Amino acid sequence: MPVLLGVMASVLIGLSDYCGRFCSRRAQATTTAGTAFVGGLGVTLVLVVIVSSSITVADLLLGAVSGVFIAIALSCMWHSLAVSSSAIASPIVAAFTALGPLAYGISNGESPSTAVAVGIAVTVVGLLVAVIVPQTVHNVGAGITYAVLGGIAFTIVIVLLDNTSVDSGIWPAVTQRASALACMLVVTRASRIPQILPPKLRLVALSGGITGGLGMASFIAGVQRGPVGEVAVAGSLYPVVTIALAVILDGDTLRWWQAFGIAIVLAGTTMIAIG
Repeated sequence: MPVLLGVMASVLIGLSDYCGRFCSRRAQATTTAGTAFVGGLGVTLVLVVIVSSSITVADLLLGAVSGVFIAIALSCMWHSLAVSSSAIASPIVAAFTALGPLAYGISNGESPSTAVAVGIAVTVVGLLVAVIVPQTVHNVGAGITYAVLGGIAFTIVIVLLDNTSVDSGIWPAVTQRASALACMLVVTRASRIPQILPPKLRLVALSGGITGGLGMASFIAGVQRGPVGEVAVAGSLYPVVTIALAVILDGDTLRWWQAFGIAIVLAGTTMIAIG
């Protein structure tokens, strides 16, 4: 069940990232994120009413701090994309998101079975193959630096959420989205750029925020209930979902090795789920 929650998180976050990509191509990425976090905060507030949860100061703080790191992670990832390309940013961030929490889990005594370990290895290889797109790359050093920083920040987010209690339910997601929104509002104000998207893009960004909030709620439920390494690997597959949506909806080209990588990911995830 926890791994399936991670897979569900990947699907929802991948959809959210597609909405973010759509809006960021037409407006400021930071404004897009701020608008999306409004939707994310709204849906988590609805969920906290539906899902039985207990409020503790520690869980609220862990969620809030993870929100700050989510804002840092997204900012670094977008900056890497801006100064270099997705050929640099995507594989590095994907690797950190999958392998960082896995290393953390193993260091804390988690010991996956042989089948699960093989599934994890297969999934990570497939993920890296699927996200690699050959492009002319400039500013390689800066691109790598910001991608690594973004990957580390994502890892910290997952570690923080792993330390929340099962009883806290959705509350960490609420404080995470709230603090992330506050960070983005500060950044947009300091940068003197719009704090909310124009009406023609607003609904898409809010929809992305809602799916992202649901995805984060699923991910939190997964790491609260299962091994963080396995859930994190299952939850790191969102780039594959975004790629698939871009191919279907935007007519992006799917290279043969990306299709092969996606097939490997599906095989590896199945091994983790049944292992």
